[in-house]
Amino acid sequence: MSADKAFRTPEEVAPELGMTKTELRRYCKESGHHTRLSKNRIMLHADDITNIIVWVRAKQSKKDEWWTEAEPEKDPFA
Repeated sequence: MSADKAFRTPEEVAPELGMTKTELRRYCKESGHHTRLSKNRIMLHADDITNIIVWVRAKQSKKDEWWTEAEPEKDPFA
């Protein structure tokens, strides 16, 4: 993180995370890990960036386990 700025835009952070700015903005909105400044600008603090990375990884691990269901689906024809 740059020493002179506490908050950074998604456009500045996205290349560092290996994603597009659109993906990062979507993840910010879905996860709630961001800071809104004047005129509802989405900005990211170092903590927000760390939390987004954790959120994306958790989301991916859930997606990889789609076949594991808490309750098996009932067969209406059985």
